[in-house]
Amino acid sequence: MSITKFLIALSISASAFAQQPQVPVYNFQAWKEQQVLEAQNQILRSSARISQVKAGGGDTKDSAATNLPNSRIKKTSDSSPLQAAEKDLKRAQESLETANGLQFDDYINVYLPTLQDRPEAINRLAEKLSKDELAQVFKSLIQKGSKPYDAKRNQEPVLEGLAASARSKSL
Repeated sequence: MSITKFLIALSISASAFAQQPQVPVYNFQAWKEQQVLEAQNQILRSSARISQVKAGGGDTKDSAATNLPNSRIKKTSDSSPLQAAEKDLKRAQESLETANGLQFDDYINVYLPTLQDRPEAINRLAEKLSKDELAQVFKSLIQKGSKPYDAKRNQEPVLEGLAASARSKSL
């Protein structure tokens, strides 16, 4: 194979790979750690914003709100930038608390549905999950998909079917 053919093949395969962005897949522990890290980063950003506003370096005027085309349109928030930043910090702290308390059921109910339209991601995830995690996923799916068992209702047709089958064999 010549160098030119090799480079062409390499560029074709690279462009094909680039066209299909791979969605990162996480097992439960990695997903939870990602959620905690994102919440911690949001806390840091909010804290930095508060420091910036207190130091006077923050944008104290909302330029979009001051240039509104109609006087009847009002800002959605009449709070100061400091109050808004403090609210963001409080929400970020709540998010961190929630992220630290995530359970495997949250992983199944929140994260896994984001992969439902991505079969390649589901295949990669199936390889990443432990047997115990896969068993928990299957157990949860079965519990969600099953209807309560009614022994009397479900038993009668089986017995009637067995009785009918026994009668037909005896004839």
